[in-house]
Amino acid sequence: MKKNFLATVVSIATLSAGSLFAVGPDTGGSGTQDYSYMLDSGNSISVSRTSSSPKVTGTSTDGTYTNPYKTLTTTSIQAKWDYNGTMIGISQSSPYGVDLNYTTGFMNNTGAKITSSETAILASRGLASGFKVFGGIRLNQFKVTHEKPFLGGAANPTLSKAGGWQYTLDTGTSTGFTIGAAYEVPQIYLRASVQYNTEIQHKNVKVTESLAGATTSTSGIEDYLAPSSTIIKLRSALSPKLLAFLNYRSTQYDGLKVTGPVHTQLGGGNIYDPSSGTDLTFGAAFVISDQLTALVGAARGQTKSDGSNESALSPYGDSSTQFIGGSYKVNDNFELNASYSLTNLGDANADVVVSPGVAGVGAFADNKTSRVTIGTKISF
Repeated sequence: MKKNFLATVVSIATLSAGSLFAVGPDTGGSGTQDYSYMLDSGNSISVSRTSSSPKVTGTSTDGTYTNPYKTLTTTSIQAKWDYNGTMIGISQSSPYGVDLNYTTGFMNNTGAKITSSETAILASRGLASGFKVFGGIRLNQFKVTHEKPFLGGAANPTLSKAGGWQYTLDTGTSTGFTIGAAYEVPQIYLRASVQYNTEIQHKNVKVTESLAGATTSTSGIEDYLAPSSTIIKLRSALSPKLLAFLNYRSTQYDGLKVTGPVHTQLGGGNIYDPSSGTDLTFGAAFVISDQLTALVGAARGQTKSDGSNESALSPYGDSSTQFIGGSYKVNDNFELNASYSLTNLGDANADVVVSPGVAGVGAFADNKTSRVTIGTKISF
């Protein structure tokens, strides 16, 4: 097998598989808390940019909801270097995000934006008999803004944001950890790895709510948990120019419930309560030439539903994805890669507002998300 096979295939497989994780408010970038790049040899810096474009529509007694989602673009940076046999790394990403605003019916000006930032400081070390371990510290932050033109039976005839309910949350930065291990057989590029990301508890969270212009600020009203996740990955060469891989991830969103005292008091319930779930991704990479590698595959995402309606901020169910990708090695120190995925979002019923103070059900069907990731890797 050619020397560039492993580096090229691992690079594109990581990029493309990362873009498929689609449970909850995942941005789908290559930096979605998968730190197995620390198991690869050699010094490198990788930068990737992912754009996710959901297309979601639904209907209720209030009419048809045109796509409320905006295109969400995030950037991921991963760097690592060998220091006397120990790999030292740093990663910066935005693992979770939502950006939407309804523009029709009594849901008009119902919007939300979730942004996140995670910096990981990492290390890995090879052990005897093909084993490796890796881990590190994760610094995590979330910000949430949300608006509704109605809360309870409050009057707001113009459906303006200023005349309705508004909410902001800023967790500040808190710390968690990641730990993992792998077994490798280099002769056939076999690697089996497992990684666990701890949940991150944000305390003394500052929340600001306003209703018709009257503002209430409260600190420390709740703990806000960034989800834990487990990632299991398996890959192996099937021939000198073919590598297959299988990735599994389980993410626990149980603690990621966004609430507010005014919202709860007026019968609004949880502001945002995504379901936990799992992803299974499988695919194959093909070496076309010394410079060019291609990749294809599919994925399935499942959520743990309790049978209740979904939130209007995430009106979809289980997902299925198909993807393609490619990597071009310009020279020994520089490569370009890209992937495209199309995700079919499962049909779901979601809680909506059909008139002031009156809840209804929106039926959302035939929805999709397309994602494009481009990246580059510099080795030194």
